Amino acid sequence: MVLSYFCSTFSQYQMKDETTILAIFMIGLSVACYGISSEQLLRKEGASRLQRLLGCVFAWWALSTCKDLALYIPDIDTKDVLRHVFFIDGCGAVTFALMLMELTIPGWVTGRRVCMMILPFVGFLLLHIVITDDWFQTVFTVFFVGFALIAVGIAIYKSRGYARAIRNAYSNLEDVDISWVWTIVIAFAICQLVWWAASDDYGGVADTIYYASSLACWYVTMHHVNKMRPLRLTDNQEKHKTDFASTELSASKCNYLTQIGTQLEKLMDEERPYLNPELTLSDLAILLNTNRTYLSRYLSTELGTTFYDYTNRLRIERQVIPMMQEKPNLTLEYMAEAAGFKSITTFRRAFRKLTGMLPSEYMTKKTEHA
Repeated sequence: MVLSYFCSTFSQYQMKDETTILAIFMIGLSVACYGISSEQLLRKEGASRLQRLLGCVFAWWALSTCKDLALYIPDIDTKDVLRHVFFIDGCGAVTFALMLMELTIPGWVTGRRVCMMILPFVGFLLLHIVITDDWFQTVFTVFFVGFALIAVGIAIYKSRGYARAIRNAYSNLEDVDISWVWTIVIAFAICQLVWWAASDDYGGVADTIYYASSLACWYVTMHHVNKMRPLRLTDNQEKHKTDFASTELSASKCNYLTQIGTQLEKLMDEERPYLNPELTLSDLAILLNTNRTYLSRYLSTELGTTFYDYTNRLRIERQVIPMMQEKPNLTLEYMAEAAGFKSITTFRRAFRKLTGMLPSEYMTKKTEHA
């Protein structure tokens, strides 16, 4: 069906330029991919907030990209038409901003905030019909760049808090870490530079590169989003309101923290919950019959560590190193999995942070001293 559509399109437009045909093909492919992926994400049972948001983003990109097919009808790509397209395409900045905000501040995107973010772009869309001077397009460009920079700046600032929060709540970060997003941001920035380069002259190689790179960026984003577990980092503050924000603790609170420490050490010795690769701070708090706020406070103030570093230290000290000493013939992959690590990369990183050397170097050193 898609192939026949392309063939009829080529025949209707009577295109002879191979680069133009390639651009049209890329537009059609992008529309199909965005549309299919949007439907799959929005209809997926048990979809996360991020997946539903990405489904809506893909729906926008399917519609926005579809309109570009009309630009290849002979004699339609006039200056006025290209100007309209420029303002419509600029609204795509909202989709980038929404994904960045939801990634770095889980639960941030709401209907009201989406409307507030879209409102100035709608204003520009309406005003550009009346104000046709070139200076207004320049004003929109400045606004577009400023909007994007502010969104990225906020996301960078909030990502630091996100990183601290997940290290205080999860023992494995493979499916909650968002460090990958900054590679995507840089790639999208390059895409936008290509878009600006092609915005005055639709057709040819520049358009093909833009559509292909944009599609690749969004699909890499979808790959990571589909791997992420649903989470809401504000649950801790919402569910467990305490007065631990003060720097000085009362004697009763200090005693309670000491009691948590005693219970925690006993639990780790007897039940070894750190061997569970999916262990979270909430899980551990339930086992201790306390809440996440108190437990997190004990780890940070009494032990000077995060939940992530604490559990990984126990995995290495109480599980991996004894195995290295007693069963040196075991593979590192087996040791890592047995200790509760979900990937060999995370295991190596945690081991080096704790001991100052890689697992292989540690085993070699132990063999030489034996």
